[in-house]
Amino acid sequence: MLPARAIALARANVAALWLLGATTVANVLAYGYQVVMARLLRPEDYAILTAFFAMLILEQLGGQVVQSATAKLAAQYRAHRDEAALHVFVRRWMRRILVAAGLPAAAVILLAFLVPIPPLSPFAVALLGATLFLAIVLTFTLGLLQGLARFGWFGTVFIAMALVRLVVGVALVLLLSAPGAPMSPVNGAFLGAAAALVVGTLGTLVPLAPLLRAARGAMHEHDLGRAETRFFVLAAVIFMGYAALTFVDGLLSPWLIPSEAGDYAATVTMGKIVLFAPIAVGFLLLERTSRTHALGGDPDRYLFLALGFVLATSGAVAAAYLVAPALFTSLIVGTQYAGAPALIRLYGVAALSNALLSLWIAYFVGRGWMRVGAVIAAGVTAELVLLLAVARDAAAMVQVVLWVSLATHAATVALYAIARWRRVPAGSVRGPAS
Repeated sequence: MLPARAIALARANVAALWLLGATTVANVLAYGYQVVMARLLRPEDYAILTAFFAMLILEQLGGQVVQSATAKLAAQYRAHRDEAALHVFVRRWMRRILVAAGLPAAAVILLAFLVPIPPLSPFAVALLGATLFLAIVLTFTLGLLQGLARFGWFGTVFIAMALVRLVVGVALVLLLSAPGAPMSPVNGAFLGAAAALVVGTLGTLVPLAPLLRAARGAMHEHDLGRAETRFFVLAAVIFMGYAALTFVDGLLSPWLIPSEAGDYAATVTMGKIVLFAPIAVGFLLLERTSRTHALGGDPDRYLFLALGFVLATSGAVAAAYLVAPALFTSLIVGTQYAGAPALIRLYGVAALSNALLSLWIAYFVGRGWMRVGAVIAAGVTAELVLLLAVARDAAAMVQVVLWVSLATHAATVALYAIARWRRVPAGSVRGPAS
C-alpha cells in the first residue's frame, strides 16, 4: 500500500520533483563554475569576480521581488481560474517591467564610460547594466512560470543557464589568458554570466508565448492595478532587503579588507553551497503557500516540510565545515586561500541561518504577511552599519554577518509565532485575488 501511495504522490508532483532535481543539477554546474574560476584566476582577480557576482546576485535577488510577487499573484489567479485577470496582469506588468529594467540599465551603461569604479573595469560595469535589464525581465517571466506551476520549463531553464555560464565562461577565460589577449581573463567570466542570462530570458519566452499573445489588449472589468502595485512595493522591501543581507559582505570585501579579499571571496563561494537547497524549495513553497492560502487552506505543513528538508541538507554542509574546515576548503576552492578555513566555520552557520530565513520569507510573502519587511530592513541596516564601523578584518566581517543573521532569523520566527498565536495575519496585505 505504501509504495503505491508513494508512486501516486510522485506522479502527482512529477513537475515539482523535476524542479528539485533540475535545480540541484544547475547548482552543481553553477558551483563548478565558481570552483573552476577560483583555480583559473589569480586571488586578486577572483576577488573582483566575486564582487561582480555579488552585484549580479543583488540584481537577481532584487529582481526576485518581481519574480516572487509575480508568482504569488499568478498562483492566486490560477487558483481562482480567473484567466481574464491574469491576462490583464501580464499585459500591464510586462510593460512596466520593460520600462523599469531599461532606464536604470541605460544609466549604468552610460556611467561606465563616465565615472571609473575601481577595481571593476568600465567593460565590467557596462556589462552589469546589460545584465540588469536581462535579470529583471527574466525574473518576471520566471515568476509567471513559478506561479503557474510550470516547473518543468522552470527547471530546464535553470540547467541551460548554468551550463552556458560554465562552458562559455571557462572557454573565454582560457582564451583571454593567452599572451596578447585584448582584455583581462576576468572579463571572460563576466561574459559567460551575461550569456547565461540571454539564454534564460529566451528560454522562458517559449512556454509563455501563448499567454503573452492572449494578454495583448486584454481588458478586465475590475481594476486590480493599485492592489498589485502595493503588493509589489511591499515585496520589494522584503526581497531586496534579503538580497542585501546575504550578499553585501561579499560586495564590500574588496574595499573594506583588500589584503584578505581573496580569502573572503573563497569563503563566500563555499557558503553558497549551504544556500543551494532553499532555492528550489523556496520556489515550491511560495507557489504552494499562495495557492493554498488563496483557497482558504492552511499552508503551514508546507513550511515545516521545507524547513526540515533544508535543515537536513544545508545543515549537513554547515556541520561539515565546522568539523573539517581545512579539508573542505582544500577540496572546494584549493589550497591558495590559506585564510579561508578559519573563516568558513562560523560563515557556514551564518549561511545556514540565511538559508532557513529565505523559507520564512517565501512563506510570509505567500500568505501576504508583509510586516516581515520591517524585520529584514532592520537587519540589513544593522549589517551595513556594523560592517562599515567595525569590520577591519575578515574575521570581524564574519562575526557581523553571523550575529545579524541569527538576530534577524529569531525576530522573523517571533513574528510568525505572534501572528499564529493571534490567529490573525498580522500586517497582512492580501493580493488582489486573495
